[in-house]
Formats: sequence, C-alpha cells, structure tokens
Amino acid sequence: MLTKPGFGALSLMLLCEAVTAFAGQAPREAQAARPETPASSAHVAAAKEMAGSDPILTAPFNFYCIPANTRINSPQAPILQPLKVFDNLYILGNSETPVYALTTPEGIMLINSGYPDTGESVVAQGLKDLGLNPADVKLILLTHGHSDHFGGSPYFQDHFGTKVGTADWDLIYPKSAPPNQANANIVKPKKDIALQEGTPVKFGGVNVTVVATPGHTPGSVAFIFPVKDKGKTHMVGTVGGAVLGVDYLTTDQLKMYLQSVAHYLQTAKKLHVDVEIQEHPLFDGTAEKLSRLRAEKSGGSNPFIIGTDKTVQFWNVLSECFQASIARREADPK
Repeated sequence: MLTKPGFGALSLMLLCEAVTAFAGQAPREAQAARPETPASSAHVAAAKEMAGSDPILTAPFNFYCIPANTRINSPQAPILQPLKVFDNLYILGNSETPVYALTTPEGIMLINSGYPDTGESVVAQGLKDLGLNPADVKLILLTHGHSDHFGGSPYFQDHFGTKVGTADWDLIYPKSAPPNQANANIVKPKKDIALQEGTPVKFGGVNVTVVATPGHTPGSVAFIFPVKDKGKTHMVGTVGGAVLGVDYLTTDQLKMYLQSVAHYLQTAKKLHVDVEIQEHPLFDGTAEKLSRLRAEKSGGSNPFIIGTDKTVQFWNVLSECFQASIARREADPK
C-alpha cells in the first residue's frame, strides 16, 4: 500500500473499508440529489468560469458539476475499434474502460488489461487488429486493483509470461474477504511487481513515473510516460482510480482523491505533461478525439495533445466540481 506525506489526515485503514463497495460488491444505491448551498454554488461558478466555452474543459464540468450527468462505466459499453493514437501508443478494448498499448524495442507494455474473460477475445484480438503480436506483451501496469482493469492480465501471464505491476495487491488479495464480495471467483493475476511512488518503471527505453493517487482505492496510481507524435516527444499522464459515480463514494474518499489530484499535478507540471488520457474516458471527450483522429489526414494536429497549462486547468475544473459535491454533503449529510 502506498502512503505519501500530506495524505496522513485521512486514515488509510478507514479508506480500505470504504472502498469495498468498489472492490467487487454491488455498489450501494446512489443517494438522492442534495440541494445547492452557497459554498457548492461558489465552486460550481468557479469551475464554469474556468471552463468557459473550451470543449476540453467543459467536458469535465458537464460530467461532474451537473450531478445528474455522473455515472459509472459499463461492462456492456461498445468495444472500441482499435486505433493508433501516437507513433507508439494505441487504444483498444472496452470504450468506457480502454486498454492502452505502448510499443518499445523490447516489446509491448499495456496500461490495464480490461474486464475478466476478455484477455483473448478483446485485448489480444485488438492487438492483432492493429498488426501487433499479443506474444510481445511483456509488461502490464495496472492503475488500480479492480477487476475491470486487471481482468485480462491472467490470460497474458498464462500464455506469454507477461509480468504484472500494481500498487494495489492488498486490494486484489485482501487478507480477509469482504462479505458478499461479488468477484470472489474472478481469476486474478499472479503477484509480480509491487509499484511504488519514487521508483520509476523502466521498460524498453521508456521511464514510467509512478505517482500515488489514493482515493478510489488505497493503491491507485497515476502513470506519466513519453510518447512520440510524428517523431516529436510528448508526455502522457493518466490518473489511476478515476472517480465516476461520485455518490457511490464516501466523503473521505472524495477528499482523499482531491488531495491526490493536487499531488499528481505537482509532478505533472514538473514533467510537462501535455497529453491527457483516461482509464475511464467518460468525462474528457475521448470519443470525439478518436473520431477526429480517424477523420483527419496525416498532417492534422493530434487532439490528445492539449498542453501542460490545459492539463492543469482540466484537473482544476474537476477539483472545483468535487469540492462542490463535498460542500453539498457537509451541508446535507445523509
């Protein structure tokens, strides 16, 4: 489990108990909408002013600051038509829980591996559709330890000897199983690599920076790594443990996630992250970006490159919306 100075105000023990709803149990019923308060309205107004009319920023505003729009990802979401996003980065898998494939001289690294029982039929097949060899997948990095992200990993371990890394092994293999755990029979990846902040992952000449982002789960992490676009280097950031169904989480989890976002941005600014991708791309316009990539000719600009300043603004809009949600809860606890 990752701990980081600055997160100590909230107990990770309590957090572990709080995340059991997302660790395999059916999520609790969402609460009825809470009324706006002066504090929540102020945060919404700040987010709206920050977003303006920029579609990159209005996407998180519309998803998170308008409570009726938030929802969790669906395993029944359409399968993506696999696509090359950068010179060496590809997207495939479930459209609401995608897998990213980074190609290197030493093989392929996957970011997440999709839902259980989809390793061969969706992920491996998607790689083949891209002209890539599934046997070249040497490493899978998991943003966190929920089955919609680790589910495809056992297939690659069993067939190709792929190594799997996560900071959430304690969640995948809890010391005591929560009651009514729905994923108790799901095949889990064998323990390989324990990720931790401060220890980069080095693979195929690529350094992947690991940033602790607890909140959704105790061991959620963000990854920052370079990609090439028409030969030019850009820095990708993806924040693990994306919070979607806000009402399904405790207030402490939301506060923890807010701290994690601020912590991530400190590193993102230092490393000049200018590309934002999501493990659950429901709130960043990914579908529109992919449509643009498919439609544009080779000379067009890559819509995933948004710049470091816009990356920071994106997460600041999201943060204001989360603070609005917290303000509503604290004024109307249920």
